[in-house]
Amino acid sequence: MRHAVITSLVLLCCLSTTASALETLAYDVLRTEGEIEIRRYEPHLLATVEIEGKFSKAGSQGFRPLFDYISGENNGSEKIAMTAPVLQQATASSDQSQPGRWFISFVVPSEFNQQSVPAPSDDDVQITAQPELVVAAIKYSGGWSQQNYQAHEQLLLSGLNALNLSACGTPRWARYDPPFMPWFLRKNEILIPICDSSALK
Repeated sequence: MRHAVITSLVLLCCLSTTASALETLAYDVLRTEGEIEIRRYEPHLLATVEIEGKFSKAGSQGFRPLFDYISGENNGSEKIAMTAPVLQQATASSDQSQPGRWFISFVVPSEFNQQSVPAPSDDDVQITAQPELVVAAIKYSGGWSQQNYQAHEQLLLSGLNALNLSACGTPRWARYDPPFMPWFLRKNEILIPICDSSALK
């Protein structure tokens, strides 16, 4: 029994180390208001697929073609490092309990630019250039249920309202850990673009 507990602790430490070793999308914190951070992200590239399905299923549906792309299914047969987070975003405002369309994205490593990034072999995978982005962000841990997501999205929206800030884009769900990471160790975020110039002060 003692051996099993020690083995489990070692495994959890290894999983945490593996996740933390990934390159993450860098940002600057402009303001902190309670649980909410106002962040600025520099321009970056995303590898994206569009998926139809329910909120809870879209991420796993979109993961495979993106993983195939970074595993060498591109015009250079080049392996590309995994990064974090994986992003999920509705293509349009809709009832998240119903099937809809979603963008699932991997962040392209910062070593690449639009000229050097390998082109996907799969036409469903698109490389897009993202401009500088100012967002309101909230972090939370735990599972990937829709209920958990919606509870924290509401906290973020309420916080924006209290700060007199307005959203100017659809929320992005950012997941930093692989599915095999125990739910209580998972790091999640919700990012909502804002366009108020006051957020920069």
